[in-house]
Amino acid sequence: MPPRATTIVDPSFPAELRRLREERGLSLRQLAAAVSYGKSLVHQIEAGQTKPTVDVAVRLDAALEAHGALATMVVDAPDGGSRLAYMRAQPRKVDLAAVDALCGLLAGYRRLEDAIGSGPIMGPVRVHLDTVASLLRDAPHDVRPRIVDVAGQWAQFAGWLSIARGEERAATVWNARALRWAMEVGNTDLVATVLSFQGHQAELRHDLSAMIELSRESRRDEAVNTALRAYCAGQEARGLAMAGAPGADVLARLSEASDLSAQSAEEPLSPWGYWYTPSFFSVQQGSVWRYLGAADSRANDRAVELLTAGVAGVSEEAGGAEWHGRNLVHLAIAQAQAGDAAAARETLAAADAIVLATASRELARQVTEAVHHLRLSAMP
Repeated sequence: MPPRATTIVDPSFPAELRRLREERGLSLRQLAAAVSYGKSLVHQIEAGQTKPTVDVAVRLDAALEAHGALATMVVDAPDGGSRLAYMRAQPRKVDLAAVDALCGLLAGYRRLEDAIGSGPIMGPVRVHLDTVASLLRDAPHDVRPRIVDVAGQWAQFAGWLSIARGEERAATVWNARALRWAMEVGNTDLVATVLSFQGHQAELRHDLSAMIELSRESRRDEAVNTALRAYCAGQEARGLAMAGAPGADVLARLSEASDLSAQSAEEPLSPWGYWYTPSFFSVQQGSVWRYLGAADSRANDRAVELLTAGVAGVSEEAGGAEWHGRNLVHLAIAQAQAGDAAAARETLAAADAIVLATASRELARQVTEAVHHLRLSAMP
């Protein structure tokens, strides 16, 4: 049976809610109507008498146009969330239940990032990372390996957020820490994940040789989760296609990625790999075909098919995520290569809407580059 969920709420939530409501000139009744909840509930939350759920916090955030200021203050965690404050003050008394609470908190942030983007949660994640790192210095010997493992997961997430924000130096630092901690406890899945993310970093700075080598290294260990190895093989295939490698080499890696993704349906996913869904793999493989499609119309037709299916399959809560915006850029380029400029403009406009909602510099750069590369006129 999964652990019972509890809600961790920042103590300043009620005051911030009231400040934002008054700043927007809304009454309690008007705000309650905007979020489809009763006036009494909103009043109780604002008075600190009732804790909001994650769903309520997200709705209030959207209604008040708070850009994540409220949403990031509320996170679901396994029962034991109250232990977090205690273990900060008593690190030598940290127990496994408290460590599990940290895992639950991280899971909540991962899902929240899918919904509202990396920007609003970067600050809180760094604060929690400081807490986790401080625990490593004083944790009892029998609990330390578990804390190191959790610290590696938090650092890996911070590295991912930094990549999404276009903060290259921060991403490098956090990925290095995540790799060190993952290796200390022998977490091969996390080691492979960090190596693959370092490969993604290399892709963004157009260091294709490093992208290919890191992707290859991250899937070398056959004990690593199959879905993760599928992702790494797909990333290597894209790197080869971007570097202009022989088509046979690209297709060999692409075939391996396809086979592994099919096998992965039989295995459980890691907490940091829940996004490895059929839609995800469809998009990833479609991104490889779109590079091949620059010179081969049949390959581009395959790219449009896979990318369209993958983009359509994204969950509703992840429809505004930065990584979904990057997928839209891939689709727009394939559409333009197919001669459908109107569809490409429409798709890039959807990606640009995500830029505006998340203030992602990295996604903004990709959208701008696509517009210039494709020589498209103004988007709708």
